[in-house]
Amino acid sequence: MTKRLSILLLTVVLMLAFTMGITAEGQKEADEEQNAIDLINWDAPKAAVDRLTGDEYVLPEGWEAATEGVEEIFYFNSGGMGGDPATAKNIELFQEMTGIEVKWAEVSSEILFQKTLNVLVSKDESVHGMSLDSGPYELREVIGAGWAEPMPFWTDEVKAAYPDSIVPALTGDDGKVYATVDTMRSYVFYYRPSWLEAAGVEKVPETWQEVREAAIKTDAWAKENLGQDYYGIVFPAKSYNLLHMLQAGIYSQGAKVVQDGIPSYNTPEGRNSWKYWTGLVRDGAAPEAVLGWTWNDYQNVFSRGKAAMMLGFSTWVNVCADPEKAPAMQENVFGESAAGPIGKGDWAVVQPPKWDASEPDSNRAAFIDFDAFMVNPFAKPEQKAAMLLFSEFKMSKQAMANELIIEGNEAFYPGTYTDPKIREQIMWADPRSASVDTTVMEAFPPGSMKANDTLIEYFGRSAIGKIDPIKALEEAQSEIDGIYR
Repeated sequence: MTKRLSILLLTVVLMLAFTMGITAEGQKEADEEQNAIDLINWDAPKAAVDRLTGDEYVLPEGWEAATEGVEEIFYFNSGGMGGDPATAKNIELFQEMTGIEVKWAEVSSEILFQKTLNVLVSKDESVHGMSLDSGPYELREVIGAGWAEPMPFWTDEVKAAYPDSIVPALTGDDGKVYATVDTMRSYVFYYRPSWLEAAGVEKVPETWQEVREAAIKTDAWAKENLGQDYYGIVFPAKSYNLLHMLQAGIYSQGAKVVQDGIPSYNTPEGRNSWKYWTGLVRDGAAPEAVLGWTWNDYQNVFSRGKAAMMLGFSTWVNVCADPEKAPAMQENVFGESAAGPIGKGDWAVVQPPKWDASEPDSNRAAFIDFDAFMVNPFAKPEQKAAMLLFSEFKMSKQAMANELIIEGNEAFYPGTYTDPKIREQIMWADPRSASVDTTVMEAFPPGSMKANDTLIEYFGRSAIGKIDPIKALEEAQSEIDGIYR
């Protein structure tokens, strides 16, 4: 054998060995990844649904082996932890149960989705979990791109125990569930009893038509007796929460928005809702200032005593009941101390209205907003296992009770509301649980955030009279259709 041939053969052998080594190493990593999560038996020591829905969460069998060597996990939290006391409590409980430290980065909701995409596109393994603060609009994009880890604890029995209006929004086309709910907020209708009475509103509005009449009366009374910076009704028209108002009007008529995979607002029900909300501004029952208000702004206006009514997040009951955060709520509209219906001040809540008297009470419905929670599929296997455990705990009855009691968020697990020990600690439990029961959840297709921006722009122009409302809606819908063509 010549020297040249020997060198050639040696080179081939070395290349084969190198290739086999890489293949073996890759297979080893794949096996380790598979084995780390497969070490967990989600249906032991008892069925997953029983571990989740008992008074105290029970860790699944094999979790210690699956997370061996994991000292901490890290995730993106939507906003500051100071505003998430229930999340902080649940992190504390998880750490006590597992010994795994949970760390987080406080990321503004304005940039959260972009930062999440940056992590996923770059396959950054250092961030193990993420919250998506616009779950209904953002999840489809993430799941469709293959950027979320399947959550194996979502057995058929677990799916059946959680709201069938929300679980499909967490589910991929392959039938696997890729997320859970981080926090959840339903809408309820807030009003000031003394203000309605002073303005001559004889009954609490139950339909959107009655709300309009009451808004005109309470606004006129306030302008005459209180000042020009008092309003009949307030709502947000700057951010995506405007869409929640439009959706409430549509759902209250028994219709939905997404049709044939496209957000469709230029429908008979959509036109009714569009004219209604633009009309509140055009007719003066709501101020033009709503065009600059986000979800937080308009609710603060109400809790400062400046508005008679609003469709607001159920979480705001905790704000209204707090004398330090909402001192104006502790007085009636004449500035006199008032205990109100439940001893927490001059305010009350009911289910969202239905469209008109002809609609069934089941259409007293609004949108339900939730932050989704997902696991980074590019994280290391043992850290994914740990983050899956944290994700599962967050949706348990124990964790949901903390969301209800401590923070005022709604409970993803419906059985939380029926526990007498929990109910007695919740303000306005009946209208809140009824609102969750009738709420409508739609999974919006990719591109919906752009569609939302388009609607917000045209809404503002039509609300201040620069363009006819129906013409504005037609033009907006045309642009939205163009996104999906």
